[in-house]
Amino acid sequence: MQMKNALLALTEAVRQARLEIACYRDDLCRGTPEGTVDRLSKILGDEEINAAMALIDPDAESPSIVPQQEERRVSAGRH
Repeated sequence: MQMKNALLALTEAVRQARLEIACYRDDLCRGTPEGTVDRLSKILGDEEINAAMALIDPDAESPSIVPQQEERRVSAGRH
């Protein structure tokens, strides 16, 4: 995949994702949260999109969708 094609693929994915979110927020078009997430997952998890991301930033990892929890350290005898 060429850089130009990678940028076009990513731009199209962002456009589609924005449309999906706009539709979710529109009372006349609204779907379920689960359906919206499913459609966004298909758009953003596409093989072409993964290849484009790998070309543009091969060392980048996808951020976790699970919030990171801070480790709590408790010393013995202290509260």
